[in-house]
Amino acid sequence: MSVQSKYKITVGLLICLFFLGGWYNHLESKPYPPLILQTSVDSSFVVFKQTGLASYYANRFHGRRTASGERYNKYKLTAAHRTLPFGTLVRVSDAKTGKWLVVKINDRGPHNYKRIIDLSYEAARQLGLTKGRGLLKVKLRVVEWPQGYQEKE
Repeated sequence: MSVQSKYKITVGLLICLFFLGGWYNHLESKPYPPLILQTSVDSSFVVFKQTGLASYYANRFHGRRTASGERYNKYKLTAAHRTLPFGTLVRVSDAKTGKWLVVKINDRGPHNYKRIIDLSYEAARQLGLTKGRGLLKVKLRVVEWPQGYQEKE
């Protein structure tokens, strides 16, 4: 048996083990963290809560258009969320200290699946996110849905 034949057999066995062993699952993209929606007794009122990591926008996005069409201003209290409608007011609170503020959703993101919200620079600064790693565990709760949102459901 030649060296080339042994090489081909070895590579073939490794490929079979790779796929049969389920190792390919590690290559698939991971799903976004689940959203937690709770409905109160009045079924027209939806309470939204979510916990996870927050990050903030880089300065290079200042002045660029967001997904909602308005320009990103790093000095306003705004944020990006994957699913909440534009114009939603969200209370963002630090999971450790309890410090909180209210931001308006005006963009889509973050594009990293481990994070649940991207804050503007000013919102991040007020929560103390700009110091250190730039990541913070936060709790989200919708304070006010945009006007006309309840009728669309």
